Amino acid sequence: MTTTTTSMDHFRRSFQRTGTFIFQHSISLVIISICWFVGSLPLVTSGPATLGAYSAIHSIRNGDRIETRMIRRTLRRHGLNATLLGFVPIIVGIITAIYFHQYIVTNSTFYIVFAIGGVYLFAFLLLISLTTFVRLSDGCTFVEAVKDSYGWVIHNPLLSMMIMLTSGVLLLIGIISIVGLVVIIPAILFSFHLEVVQTNVSQIAQNGDP
Repeated sequence: MTTTTTSMDHFRRSFQRTGTFIFQHSISLVIISICWFVGSLPLVTSGPATLGAYSAIHSIRNGDRIETRMIRRTLRRHGLNATLLGFVPIIVGIITAIYFHQYIVTNSTFYIVFAIGGVYLFAFLLLISLTTFVRLSDGCTFVEAVKDSYGWVIHNPLLSMMIMLTSGVLLLIGIISIVGLVVIIPAILFSFHLEVVQTNVSQIAQNGDP
C-alpha cells in the first residue's frame, strides 16, 4: 500500500470517527466551543484557551465527560508555554497581512512574494502549534511536544495539507453562518485534528513515519 493511499485511508477513518464523536458529545462540544471563543477574545489568552479546548476534548475521549481537573492540571503545567506558542502564528499572520496591504498600495512584486511566503509559513506554524497543543494535552513535556509535532507535520505532508483544507472549509462555513463559528465549529476543528493526530500517535513518536 502506498503512502498516499495509507494517508487517505487514515484521513477518511478519522473523518468518520470525528462525525460519530460529534454526534455522541454534541452538547459538551458546544460548551467547549463557546468557552474557547470567549477565552480567545483577548489574543493574549488564545494559546491557553486552545490548549484548554484540546485538553477538554481529550478528557471526553478518555472518559466520556469533561474533566475539569485534567484541564486545570494541563494549564498549570503548560499555560505559559501555550501563551508564547500562541503568539507565533499570530505574529506571522500580522506581518503577512502588512505585506498584503503594502502590495495593494504599491503593487510591488517584492511585497506579494513575501506575502505569499508568509501565508505558507503561517499555515505551517499554525499546524505545528495546534499539533503541539494536542501532544501537550496528552501529557508530553513542551520540548517533546514541539519535537513530535514538527516531525509529524514534516513527515505527513498529505495529511497536513488535508487537515488545513478541511479546516478552511469548516471555517468558511462557520463565518457564513456566524453563529456556528462560536457554537460548534471550533470544537469540530479541534476534535478532527486531535483524532487525526492521536490515532497516529505511535507514528509521531517515530518522527511521523506513515
